[in-house]
Amino acid sequence: MGLLTPFKGLSHRVWLLAMVNLINRSGAMIMCFLSLYITGSLNYSIAQAGYAMSIYGLGAVLGHQLGGYFTDKVGYQRVQLFSLTATGLMILWLMQVQNFYLLCAVLFGLNTVSEAFRPANTVAISYNSTDSNRTRSFSLMRLAFNLAITFALTVGGWLITKSWKYIFWADAITCFASAAALLLFVPEIHRKVKNSNKPDELTATPEQPAISPYKDAFYMRFAVATFMGALAFMQIVWTIPPFFKQVYGWNEFTIGCVSAINGAVVLLTEMPLVHRLERLRPSIWIIRLGLLVYVVSYFMLTLPPEYKWAAAVLYMVFISFGEIFVMPFSISWAVKYAPKAQEGAFTSVYGIAYAVANILAPLLGTQIIYHFGYNALWVTIMAISLLAWLLFGSLKQKI
Repeated sequence: MGLLTPFKGLSHRVWLLAMVNLINRSGAMIMCFLSLYITGSLNYSIAQAGYAMSIYGLGAVLGHQLGGYFTDKVGYQRVQLFSLTATGLMILWLMQVQNFYLLCAVLFGLNTVSEAFRPANTVAISYNSTDSNRTRSFSLMRLAFNLAITFALTVGGWLITKSWKYIFWADAITCFASAAALLLFVPEIHRKVKNSNKPDELTATPEQPAISPYKDAFYMRFAVATFMGALAFMQIVWTIPPFFKQVYGWNEFTIGCVSAINGAVVLLTEMPLVHRLERLRPSIWIIRLGLLVYVVSYFMLTLPPEYKWAAAVLYMVFISFGEIFVMPFSISWAVKYAPKAQEGAFTSVYGIAYAVANILAPLLGTQIIYHFGYNALWVTIMAISLLAWLLFGSLKQKI
């Protein structure tokens, strides 16, 4: 298989959507440095920063819900354009805010309009893909996202040394540039590409009214399993860095270098792996494999501290492959399952599962660490991953 083979067959519109995502997320510097901005520039306490970040996370839940609703009502293009433009304006407002309570309110509003982009963008990708390349299309978006975040972390850190205001302007400008690129180069299409192997797809009609995803017990089982898998993965963001610092005794530079293994593995291997796997096994089988890899990754962290380098590197490698097996295939499954007329609503539930996991992961992790220690957390996460594995197994019979 050639190096570029996994990228072949993707529509030019998917490539353009990837470009929009790359521009947008390259400026996502506020997200990367938000807690540091609150404590370092605004001089609020770490506890206040925690409250503000939690409220920011709650905005994502509402944003996914509203984004999915309006995508089905007015189309994905309008929602994306509104989200990008409103996000840029909210960022410029945030730059002026000093009062803590107003800061929390603006952060909630900012993440609400920002995260409304995700379900609309997911539907846009689906509309411009076919069954044979949908999973790779989502992997391309993840590739663009990871490249952009790497850029945002690097350049954002440098800009902060000059002035905090620079990252606000950079973030806002990339939002406006993304909206312009979307408007000029990726006009909305109103007819979905025909999916040959989905003849019995549910579509809302006057005779067959729309079905709420929250009333679809089968899909909600998928959402709960997705939430559990996300809860396991999110520990890489919230509890792994302090574990490396407190237990392994590493400084921030070493932690950053080890953490970079995750991004490197995903960037180098996701597209080739997805291209090969999507033709060999059903999505649910691959997702379940990823959850088992999560279990192995957290088991590595239970090794004695004298094996810390091997444990940390193996953890990063395994969690990266688990991420590759779980994330692109789960969103592809969600889109394939959703009725045509309700893809926004159904994919918003998928996004909410991740948003809620992102809020609860630090709360669960830190409480278990405080009362029982790190090893108890890793065992708990392994158990949650296995429960998700079992729950996904119950979905195999339908799709």
